[in-house]
Amino acid sequence: MRYFDTSVILLSILNDPRRDEGLKYLKQGGITSELGLVELVSYLSRNLNEDPLPYAIKIVNTFNIKIMNINGLRLSPFGGLTEVAHLAINVSREVKLRTLDLLHLTCALLLNVDEIITADKEFIKAEKFLKERNIALNIVK
Repeated sequence: MRYFDTSVILLSILNDPRRDEGLKYLKQGGITSELGLVELVSYLSRNLNEDPLPYAIKIVNTFNIKIMNINGLRLSPFGGLTEVAHLAINVSREVKLRTLDLLHLTCALLLNVDEIITADKEFIKAEKFLKERNIALNIVK
């Protein structure tokens, strides 16, 4: 299964030189997390003068992107944490990503994907980590 970081989903609507390559991946379909959906709607709400939800729905449906949620809690020294937060804290010691990138990586791990597609060069920091887990990383250039 292929996981889309929000940066690739946004390429579908941006005037960006990476757009065509991003569209090749998007047209094959895949999944993203609730985080990806929230980021997409947030971007649209800041850049449209109308309700962003119909646009988000259209983008997700056009490219057959399934929005996946991750349930579950873990006990930790901090109390009950979501599975995403618990794993992100542990992964952060090994992979030095910015917070949203770390959360996308964590969601992808919990969703047992085979591949992560992103337009964010920062993910190169996670390449070794992902390779060790047999997860392909494709950075749209």
